[in-house]
Amino acid sequence: MKISDKEIFGNFGNGTNDMDIIQADNSIQMKCYESVNFQTFQKTVDDLLLAASVAATVFNVLVIFCAIKLLRRSGDTMHIFIISMTVGDLLLTVFCHPNEFLIRKHEFLRHALLCAITHFCNWLGLAVSGLSLTMLNLDKLIYFQWPLSYDRTMSKKRASILCAFIWSISVGYVTWVWMFNVVYIGKNCNLQMTGDQMYFYDIFMVTYCVLPVTSSLILSGYLYQLTHEKRHNGVSMGQSQKFKSKMKSLVFIFATTLWTSFSLLPYRIFNICRMHLLEWNTLDCDTQSKMNWLAHVLLYLLFLNPIINPLITGLIYAPYRVTLKRFLFSIPNRNRSSYSYRNDQTDLSYTCACNRRSRGYRDSEITLDNEMMSLNQTMQTGMNVNTSSEGS
Repeated sequence: MKISDKEIFGNFGNGTNDMDIIQADNSIQMKCYESVNFQTFQKTVDDLLLAASVAATVFNVLVIFCAIKLLRRSGDTMHIFIISMTVGDLLLTVFCHPNEFLIRKHEFLRHALLCAITHFCNWLGLAVSGLSLTMLNLDKLIYFQWPLSYDRTMSKKRASILCAFIWSISVGYVTWVWMFNVVYIGKNCNLQMTGDQMYFYDIFMVTYCVLPVTSSLILSGYLYQLTHEKRHNGVSMGQSQKFKSKMKSLVFIFATTLWTSFSLLPYRIFNICRMHLLEWNTLDCDTQSKMNWLAHVLLYLLFLNPIINPLITGLIYAPYRVTLKRFLFSIPNRNRSSYSYRNDQTDLSYTCACNRRSRGYRDSEITLDNEMMSLNQTMQTGMNVNTSSEGS
């Protein structure tokens, strides 16, 4: 029994084949799913998300740039986890999602190697992004729960090691699944696996997608309660400024966690229910068609996650907003300054030349005056000598 994996891992091919867990007759699938309205909806949203992915790629790069700059300036470990999370999102927006949309539109792109690389990177980006978000919440939990031990517990080196560990286990699991042929590329570039190996997908979905996001949501709720109590109890004067600075970062973490939970969890929960609780072939066409619409709406919501994430980081978190604003506004000023510098250099050269000419002219006048004064003195001396001779 082969299981189509589009609703699990990607959005290739048509919605008919992809949404059928136990593949049924193609004519029934066409009758149930391939409506004109659905095809129009799919093509329109694909085009919009393709353009949004390109724009999100630029924002993800800018967020990484700001994170590196702020990390060098402040040394806050949360920027390391933001870099890791944003690189995972960047992998999705720059390569995976655009390829999924383009492969569905153009058959000549449906090469097995390209499809395999796209699915591989898709798994990797989702896993890294979710685990990094969990570590971001854990970093703040350590600070607010044990503030005196924070500097010793979470250093830049340890944060870097944790991020390297996240990437290692993510790459390791995905590589293992591919190396041992647990999954393979099927028709229309869909990722497929046999029915007795579906637990590999269950492990991936629960361990790398559902649990990290759920734990992040729980940690965020606990952090909100903890900081609310600390704020009412008050903090010492020496810690007040640092406490306020950390509090501002929590707004960004809350927003990111809530958005990730809202955009990722519904589709994952829907898949688990559909795979293990529903007998797909026993449903009538109308029910299957409605569930197909619901699955694609939730899938497109999942695609929006790495597109919106950099906007939340860049607009809500104040240090990133200020750094990004300074960088963007400094570009025209930098060009204007360079142009003004060249003009100043030209004006300065002209002024120096004029000054040299004026100085040379004044020097010649001074020299001439000195010569005239010497001549007058010589003539005056001669006249005095002659007068003295006549008097004798």
